Amino acid sequence: MRIKSLILATLVTFFAVIGEKSILVAKEFLPIGKGCTNAFYIDNDCDGYGVGSPLGPDADDNDPAINTVKTFNNRYRDPNSFLDHQGHKIKNVYYISTDGSDESGEMNNIEKPFATWKKVKKLLKPGDGAIFRGGEYKTKWGIDISGLQGTSEHGIVIMAYPGEKVIIDDFSVGISAAGPAGCAFVIIDGFVLDNTRNTGLGDGIQLHLSSKGHDIVFRNIEAKNWASGAHAMSDLRDIIFEYCVFHDNRNSHGIYLGAREIPNDNIIVRNCLSYQNGRHGFQHNGRTTNLLLENNIIHSNAMGGISLVQGVSQSTFKNNLIFNNNRQGIIFYLYDSTMKGIQPYDQTNNLIVNNTIWIGRYKWKGDGEEPGDHASIGFADDTKGQLAKMGGNIFRNNILVTYNGPIFRFGQERNLQGTVIEKNLFFRDGGSSKVIEVNKNYYDLKAFNHLSHLIKYNIYAPPGFADVSINYYSKPGRFNFDYLPTSKGIDFGQKDGAPACDLKGNLRVGNPDLGCYEYVNRRQN
Repeated sequence: MRIKSLILATLVTFFAVIGEKSILVAKEFLPIGKGCTNAFYIDNDCDGYGVGSPLGPDADDNDPAINTVKTFNNRYRDPNSFLDHQGHKIKNVYYISTDGSDESGEMNNIEKPFATWKKVKKLLKPGDGAIFRGGEYKTKWGIDISGLQGTSEHGIVIMAYPGEKVIIDDFSVGISAAGPAGCAFVIIDGFVLDNTRNTGLGDGIQLHLSSKGHDIVFRNIEAKNWASGAHAMSDLRDIIFEYCVFHDNRNSHGIYLGAREIPNDNIIVRNCLSYQNGRHGFQHNGRTTNLLLENNIIHSNAMGGISLVQGVSQSTFKNNLIFNNNRQGIIFYLYDSTMKGIQPYDQTNNLIVNNTIWIGRYKWKGDGEEPGDHASIGFADDTKGQLAKMGGNIFRNNILVTYNGPIFRFGQERNLQGTVIEKNLFFRDGGSSKVIEVNKNYYDLKAFNHLSHLIKYNIYAPPGFADVSINYYSKPGRFNFDYLPTSKGIDFGQKDGAPACDLKGNLRVGNPDLGCYEYVNRRQN
């Protein structure tokens, strides 16, 4: 494909200026996110460094000239200058190093770091910061942030030294907060959370909070080799995960959020990657409102892309690229439980807009054809009473592709009632006869559009991707979902609710294109 060749040529030219190692990294994977972000790591400024990159973390992913600790130190006098640049006004900094000393460590003295997080945690006050120097920290309980209470004016920042790789290698949890002490107004930035001693167990990030737990930001985190990359439960409020990579967490989800008796509110997951995890790329189980998933790349997970269970309402899912997973792209699901705190609730008033969802034929490991019959979007109510509602959701401006399964699968007809499905592009390798399944009955596009006055202006056509194949299942870095100039989805979208920019950060102009991308080549001619 011509577009693919142009992209590769541009990458090689750019990286030749930076260095040979960067060239090798760039040649291997196509950019599918902002800058040179690809299927495996985040690289916003195209210098080869970033969260999850084999070259290591990026000291400043918005500036290609600043990536290593050397280039960082040449630009900034000390990390405080960088923190000021980012808008963090830090009063005091406590450094932690693998060769530090808790007895001789001094505040604001990079030459005299402390040895342990346990010691530094006791010293932190609102407006303070803790900076870990590069190295591998084999710990017993990771970084426990329980009880840390910053304020809206003076938060607490815990970060890796820019350009240095800080590995928290634990056998139970990487970063955690639990108990009635809570945790508030804390930013955690730049860590690699690994589990080499108890692989497949524990959680990279673990939150079990009370009403005192809120306003916590996880940024530039890589979590791998756990059961779950992130596992957060109970009264979560104002929690942000951004520019994080959750991968190869073998026994559970990339990100698993939940609520029991007390619902969650205002959780944001944006600009993250979640891939090759043991269950779904993302799941929320329990009641929540104002959940926002935007600009995420979710692929090659053992189950589905996004799983919404037991009460996700008034939430938004936009500009996400979901592909090559073993099951559905997005599933809405209800079930019965014997536990009082786990009950089915309404899942309504959600907006699903400008996402690209691709369901292939083969499981990403090549050990079966489970994805082949799955839908892009699934609704299933397995409760006996079927009292909760799953209608009243909006699907707009999406590109939805399956191999042999329907585009939509509604287990019950009532869950289609009140649902808006408009201005989407559908395509099915198996043909146009089974665009939608409702209670085991199939409909083509014409019949589908007559099922409800809220289903309208959808088209059935090949999506016009630059280079996508069912045979790429084991090499997700080869997928190129950019649009060819002949794509029927270009300029077909509706502005209502559409994001201002696409997954790559390109401005959407005029009528938005369908899916997570905006076709930009025509604007350059």
